[in-house]
Amino acid sequence: MKVDKINLDGKKGSIEVLDKIFLAKINKRLVNNVLYKTNANYKGRHAKTKQQNEVAGPTSKIYAQKGTGGARHASRKAPIFVGGVITNGQKG
Repeated sequence: MKVDKINLDGKKGSIEVLDKIFLAKINKRLVNNVLYKTNANYKGRHAKTKQQNEVAGPTSKIYAQKGTGGARHASRKAPIFVGGVITNGQKG
């Protein structure tokens, strides 16, 4: 069986293909199962964690940089604090 084709240059031509490719009986159940399984495997990305600019709260320093004897900290929004941002979380 000859089938018409168009090259990338826009020239028309034909190609010889086997008849049994187009005359074969379609297994609708198999096609349906493949499509169903393919769609079932797709998982959209819905999870999202908040970035530092999206977390509610003040951006002021927690306490003075020097004289407290503790580590240096900036904002309560930092990932090391409870209620802060999540480091390397889902982007959504």
